[in-house]
Amino acid sequence: MILAIETSSKVCGISLHDDTGCVAERYLEEERVHAEKLVTLTAEILEENSIRIPALETVVVSAGPGSFTGLRIGMSFAKGLVYPHRIPLAAVNSMHAYIAGCRDLIDPDEHPLWLLRSHRDYVYSAGYASEFPQLDIHYCKTGDIASRYPQCRHIISNTALSDLGPEFRITRRSLLPSLIGNYYQAYFPGSAGTDYDSLVLEYGMAYKPKEWENGTLR
Repeated sequence: MILAIETSSKVCGISLHDDTGCVAERYLEEERVHAEKLVTLTAEILEENSIRIPALETVVVSAGPGSFTGLRIGMSFAKGLVYPHRIPLAAVNSMHAYIAGCRDLIDPDEHPLWLLRSHRDYVYSAGYASEFPQLDIHYCKTGDIASRYPQCRHIISNTALSDLGPEFRITRRSLLPSLIGNYYQAYFPGSAGTDYDSLVLEYGMAYKPKEWENGTLR
């Protein structure tokens, strides 16, 4: 059984996956509840499904981009969970998982754009790429979206947007823990390991994030 953790966004959640996909999911979508609620949600979903921590095959955690505080909470919790039992741990790119889970919503002719909120009016953005997951992920203000993506007509966002023009069709969809687990199973099954120190957040060392270029920090 795989346990997936999402804390990179407003969502604080856990999901369980077997060979068939997601079998259980619990989450809250509230500001600043991650540190308080993550342990409780994990204990509840494990108890409801009669699973003990040592029986977990793998733990997967969202590694960003996203909220710096949420990402730190999720990664610290994941490492604390797996370390005593040497459970393999994997970290996946939150934007890649979000896009993979929302590709059913898009029409490529609309040049779709995915947004993940950072803070205030700052977002991470990624435009459509036919050869997923070869993406350019950028850090920008919502006010810069129209000029950066002039062909875009459809935006998929994990947060409400109110300051964009009428030329955009906007779809609101949350980044859920099931998307994190599903992405790992689809693209990186069996890649988790016990070299926990090698797993880092995809976030700048300072509080301001860096930009990604072709999926790689520069």
